[in-house]
Amino acid sequence: MSFGENLQFLRKRNGITQEQLAEQLKVSRQSVSKWESDGSFPEMDKLMQMCEMFSCDLDTLIRKSAEESTAQDTAQYDAHMNNRSRWYAGAVGLIIFGLGLQSMLEISARMEILGSFLFLCCVAGAVTIFIIKEMQHTSFRRRNPQIRSFYFEEEIYRFEKKYPLLMAVPVAVIILNVACQVLIDEFILRPYAENLSNGVFFIVLAAAVTVLVYGGMQKAKYNIEDYNKEGVKKRSKAAKYSGIIMLIATALFLLSIGIVTMDFMQAKEAGLDFQWRSSLVAFSWVVFPIGGIICAIVSVIVSKDEHQIEANEENQKETQET
Repeated sequence: MSFGENLQFLRKRNGITQEQLAEQLKVSRQSVSKWESDGSFPEMDKLMQMCEMFSCDLDTLIRKSAEESTAQDTAQYDAHMNNRSRWYAGAVGLIIFGLGLQSMLEISARMEILGSFLFLCCVAGAVTIFIIKEMQHTSFRRRNPQIRSFYFEEEIYRFEKKYPLLMAVPVAVIILNVACQVLIDEFILRPYAENLSNGVFFIVLAAAVTVLVYGGMQKAKYNIEDYNKEGVKKRSKAAKYSGIIMLIATALFLLSIGIVTMDFMQAKEAGLDFQWRSSLVAFSWVVFPIGGIICAIVSVIVSKDEHQIEANEENQKETQET
């Protein structure tokens, strides 16, 4: 592709007109029209401005095909982020689904033990997914610290039309799910039916939360500017604190499993009946949602401080320059 074809492609991809581009570059619209028709060639300072504006290098803008370069970036970043969104959302849903299985099987002592075992298997699978996907994402960031903005405006617009549904429908399902559970608890007296309804409640909740997490991660995928900022900046304090909090939550969860396992072995040796439902394992899962809430609070507090520090630094730089 020629320079003019590359310029026209990049301009349309970013959803700006010739007049808008001319205004940003402080040239006439006729100049932009001549550049796109290869009737003339811009000066070097204008070329550098366009490289910064379109997030591309000079060699691609002048000699290579900007369209082919964009397609290559799409295959790397978009596929990676889609895969990460699916697995992360699935892992979150898997933990809640495990709670559903555990609730359904609380009909006898043996079945209760089986339910706790299946729940722990779900948690183990989810934690494994989190670790693997986070390591893969860290590796991807190291190989691709900066990503060119390649999404078309129409593609972003299509997702933004679908995004409210991805958020609103699961929230509505969760509210209706809670309402149904309240009615069932009020009118159904059979204990087995109550266990079944509790299990269905958690399974429906797992599906709704999975969609919410997936939608949120897909929304973040299109914000390439934030991705690039994270690639340039050091890891924020909020991310460090959140990592420490979730490590502590995981350690507490594993500690509870160890304690309960020891209690179970001692009860078995003594010939006593061990009540899994009243044990730590039945309630230890709450450390993960509590940890997530604490992470969110810490992130909000620390992010405000970091933004204030960045603003102060920029003001100091502007003052020094003037």
